[in-house]
Amino acid sequence: MTRTHAQTALAAALVAAFVCGCGHGASQQTTSSVEHRSLANPSTFPLYPGSKLATVVPVNSAQMFAAIKASDPKADLPKNFRGHEVIAETGASMAQLRAWVNGLKNAPPAGFHKVTDKGSSTSSGSLGTTPNQAVGAQFETAGGARSVFVVAADPKKIREALGPAFALIDSYSKMPGVMRGPIDDQAKKQLGYSVTEMLDTKSPVGAIVATLERMQSTDRRAILIIDESQAR
Repeated sequence: MTRTHAQTALAAALVAAFVCGCGHGASQQTTSSVEHRSLANPSTFPLYPGSKLATVVPVNSAQMFAAIKASDPKADLPKNFRGHEVIAETGASMAQLRAWVNGLKNAPPAGFHKVTDKGSSTSSGSLGTTPNQAVGAQFETAGGARSVFVVAADPKKIREALGPAFALIDSYSKMPGVMRGPIDDQAKKQLGYSVTEMLDTKSPVGAIVATLERMQSTDRRAILIIDESQAR
């Protein structure tokens, strides 16, 4: 894979990593829509009061972890997880959302505790963002059987900051299938998912990219919740 192709492939995964601050990106297909009334929130973790549900996508690590293990049998991977990615939108300001996230940190929902040392913190600094772009936190139940990542972000500011990455994604999307094939094959081999699959709006990465694109011209903020449990 050439450096340019590698950068294109990585850009898709990095968009999600940049926003949610976690290393989980595998997915299964589901039905997603911006019709708020037709969606049900599968997560019991609280959303910001008054926010409207926009997208729900299932998350499952099995395929990604299997591909990584096949590529590197010695890879140290956590247990498989599955759950849901929930995206909502709100007219609240980043200051209001920052106060909400800080409130969750200070008084986590019943059964949860704040994760402070996970190697991939969701503080603004580790997200590569400024406080007016995104703020987040991670919570777990006792023993880590269930993890929840919460991020509040301003899609317009995130989209502006990620201009070059979106340019690469746009270029990739416009490539003829014959040119995307080798990139997809390499990503599929290493991650279990092709870049095309990751950018599908029914995938966790694709849902985030679509949200940033859709909301970049609005004066509204997005809330991302990734609620996952260890698969049995």
